[in-house]
Amino acid sequence: MEAKEERYLLDRLIPVPKDISFKNGKDYALRERCRVVIYAADVADVDTQVPALFRQYWRVTPALSVSSDRKQSGLSADAYSIRVREKQLVISAKGLTGLTNALKTLRQLAEVERGTEKVGGYFLVPCDIDDDAAMAFRGVHLCIFPETELWDIEKQIRLAAYHKFNHAVIEVWGVFPFVSHPEFCFRDRRLPLHEFRRLIALGKELGVTLIPQFNILGHASAARGAIGKHAVLDSHPELQPLFEPDGWAWCLTNPNTRRILADLIVELHEFFGNPGFFHIGCDEADHLGTCQACRREKLDALVLDHLLHFHQLLTSRGARVLMWHDMLLDKDDERWKGYIVNGQSEQGLHTLYQKLPRDIVICDWQYHYKEKLAGNEPTWPTVKFFRDEGFATLVCPWLNQDGICSLGQLAAQEKLLGLLETTWHINHRTQYDTIYSVAANAAWNPFGQRLGAGRHDLLLATTQHLRQVMQDMGCSGYERCGFNQLQVNAGVIPYPE
Repeated sequence: MEAKEERYLLDRLIPVPKDISFKNGKDYALRERCRVVIYAADVADVDTQVPALFRQYWRVTPALSVSSDRKQSGLSADAYSIRVREKQLVISAKGLTGLTNALKTLRQLAEVERGTEKVGGYFLVPCDIDDDAAMAFRGVHLCIFPETELWDIEKQIRLAAYHKFNHAVIEVWGVFPFVSHPEFCFRDRRLPLHEFRRLIALGKELGVTLIPQFNILGHASAARGAIGKHAVLDSHPELQPLFEPDGWAWCLTNPNTRRILADLIVELHEFFGNPGFFHIGCDEADHLGTCQACRREKLDALVLDHLLHFHQLLTSRGARVLMWHDMLLDKDDERWKGYIVNGQSEQGLHTLYQKLPRDIVICDWQYHYKEKLAGNEPTWPTVKFFRDEGFATLVCPWLNQDGICSLGQLAAQEKLLGLLETTWHINHRTQYDTIYSVAANAAWNPFGQRLGAGRHDLLLATTQHLRQVMQDMGCSGYERCGFNQLQVNAGVIPYPE
């Protein structure tokens, strides 16, 4: 096979497999009763789930042969191998997770037969693939704002799953209709519980664990600070004692704060099906301890007691705490110069890490790329600091592609827990290929082919995959397809004359 043809095939694979080689020979036809052989250590549900995916992806039912093979038991759950030849397709994996990953790769590699007006079938070129994830936790952080459509979140969860992410942190910004405390939601922006239930069930079906997030220090307004809204106080000013005077942080000396936060956290955790993680936020907690009661206490002691209380609560429920890193380090410390740190010297929070349980997962968000002299990669000292202090750590990039790739390589080299790609309010337009393609590759195969160098090729591959995801949703409505709801703003000339 010519190098140009190989490049065309590789360009459509997201993430790029760890080891793939194309062979000469006749193509394998994905047609009715095509021969498929599977070897797995755990064959539970394979004989039903694999044919279902063949029907979903290629509209065929294979002639399936499933064999229990103990040799595959040594593989990780994500790993798989594929052998494509003219007469049969052979897939090996530990169990259903690896087999599902294999079929995602094959769906991206498959091509429609040519020379017809409409799809008559699909084929695969002969190849060998041996693949495995570089890290166990491959996550994306999704925000549901009052302006967010839940079908848009579904679309993103589906694309994340297709690109082999296996976790999604769901941060609800004043839209979750709490039963325990209904006032902790924008009065006119409540989203229906059954829609949240559907998303959680979908994540489980796709192999993506949905992890709830609720902020217990700052971001207490459940709205972006630059906008000036407050999910609670705009409608319920009588609840001001629960917050610091400006409403951005929670009042930590008020016992009612802890009681209500506990109710909200327990309700969210139960609603999401008691997942093994819960994100407590804790980033950008400006103006902590500014009310009369809090400012007369030692802030570090208040925050430590607060964190330990909710750590104990979540641990008792079988959930591991995730938290952002930035308030635990002093931004005036020269060691962190050029990296994101938000702790202030006068707050005295920079020694709290010494007293925190080491089963807390530190989510170190670094959104830039500090290039060093002589072409070296950034040192990412904050990540290494928490790792050396005994914390499991997630690297958390955003839109800088160099930073995403560098942090992915660091996480793999240092054997960190994994990568959590953030999205916030800027996760549409061409950011899709960065968030759902470059980051997917950095989490799965950070030392493989560098995605993003041919930006237009990557965007088109992501577009093709998103189109397949929309087919799975059974959706072809104009506003729901593609990366944005609209191509241009109505009445605005899109390009200068």
